[in-house]
Amino acid sequence: MFFLLTPLLLLAALVLYSQWTAHTPAILGQDGKPLPASIASLETVKLGGVDQWLIIRGHNVNNPVLLFLSGGPGASEAGRVLRFNPELEKYFVVVIWEQRGCGKSYPSINPKSDLTINQYVSDVIELSDMLRARFDEQKIYLVGHSWGTIIGLLAAQQRPDLYYAYVGTAQMVDVLETDQIIYDLVLEHSRKTGDADFVKTLETQGAPPYFGKNPIQPYATLFGREYQLFEVPNIRDETYRREGDAIMLMLKQPEYGWLDRVYYLLGLMNTFNVVYPQLQEMDFRVDAAHLDLPVYILLGRHDMNNPSRIPEEYFNLLEAPKKELIFFEDSGHGMIWQETDKFHRLMVETVLPETYR
Repeated sequence: MFFLLTPLLLLAALVLYSQWTAHTPAILGQDGKPLPASIASLETVKLGGVDQWLIIRGHNVNNPVLLFLSGGPGASEAGRVLRFNPELEKYFVVVIWEQRGCGKSYPSINPKSDLTINQYVSDVIELSDMLRARFDEQKIYLVGHSWGTIIGLLAAQQRPDLYYAYVGTAQMVDVLETDQIIYDLVLEHSRKTGDADFVKTLETQGAPPYFGKNPIQPYATLFGREYQLFEVPNIRDETYRREGDAIMLMLKQPEYGWLDRVYYLLGLMNTFNVVYPQLQEMDFRVDAAHLDLPVYILLGRHDMNNPSRIPEEYFNLLEAPKKELIFFEDSGHGMIWQETDKFHRLMVETVLPETYR
């Protein structure tokens, strides 16, 4: 019994130690010491009655606040933001929110009945108001990616008074129509290239939407092949090609302990299965054609996970006091990490001077 229990106790101690020592590194000056006015914090806040995690980083706490909403649902893109977007920390207090049921906040998955679009939007609004008060800002900036653009746009629609601007990167508009376009695209390619086995797989599972106990399985089959066929060949940034894998970044980031890493993988499956089926009836061309704040829509020219036809159509219909559509010509779904310089210039040289009052 001793020889059986000892390794288990050591493993438990290692996991607990990794959780206890999880941190976000200090922002250092040229002298190797933390910048006097900087912030580098890993902390929990209570949103919608449950604990959720924040990673907060900035060179100066007096800079405007930028709240980043990861794609998913069920995923955290903190690793990519930390790796590829540290330049933003010079000009903003960057807040990366680990959403309920995702990453470090995975334990908040229960009760699953609270994993609704309305609750996520409520969490965004509550957090935005909290950050505005904490950093003594009249408003903050809201940046969403993919799934994050769904809850971000709805939050901006409900409470435009909280935001200087809304920035939607890989802006989602109609999930069902988008997924059906992807299905047709992959099926046609598979037929043309003679991939009979995958044609059979797609025809067997049929076109989206997918429901049931484990809808992530057919979606992963479809989206995984789309990424392999259409996204990977168009990744032109070699650094992103080498280092952009979200799971590998998650395994290395010091903000995560080993239990968090298990949580991350569980969120990809369990939270997705609850939330994604709820997105099948949304269409922002109908439901969110008017926004009362400046809007910036960023699209990757080679993004086939969210083909540009639908978000372009939405942009043309959208009524807003200011709106701008920007294409990233050398990237796909992850344009803000594949063309980082362009994204940073846009935020610092365009969005800030046009909206920060």
